[in-house]
Amino acid sequence: MNIKYVPNILTLLRILIVPFFIVSFLNENFSIRILSIILFFLGSFSDFLDGYIARKYNLVTNFGKIIDPLADKILILAAFFILNKMYPTYVPLWMVSLILLRDLIITYFRFYFKKKNFILKTSIIAKRKTLFQIIIIHLLLIFHVFKESIPFDINLSMQIIYFSMLMCVIFTVFTGLHYLFINRYEV
Repeated sequence: MNIKYVPNILTLLRILIVPFFIVSFLNENFSIRILSIILFFLGSFSDFLDGYIARKYNLVTNFGKIIDPLADKILILAAFFILNKMYPTYVPLWMVSLILLRDLIITYFRFYFKKKNFILKTSIIAKRKTLFQIIIIHLLLIFHVFKESIPFDINLSMQIIYFSMLMCVIFTVFTGLHYLFINRYEV
């Protein structure tokens, strides 16, 4: 296989992982729920790997610039929505909705300006936002999978989950505003 296709293939695989991740997360079988952590990790790692390969071998494409952040959003939002389904009090819909709204607005602008042959700048803090979301999701997945086999203090755990989600939402909204600010002359 020609290496020039590897970053985009990894990005597309990240999207294809999502249904398997959801099914394994919702499964009652402990071993299959562990698979959800592995799948989410592989999806997350593919985000790092595709970017690394694209930059190292100068394989950055306009397609990759569009599909990579979209793949991230699909994976991350799928995780947040199923976490909301399982823990609506601690991963409330309003938090997930704000994350979704931020992503819809930024994606709209990205596609709008792509049609005008202009690629909007992505800030370093927006990349950190994705990493922060991925870390939070990993922690929530670990809690979900192991909550019955590890003696968590459930009240403390749930407070930590809620606080982590709140910080995640605040950071996500902030990065959306920052994204619009750094591209304000184009928007």
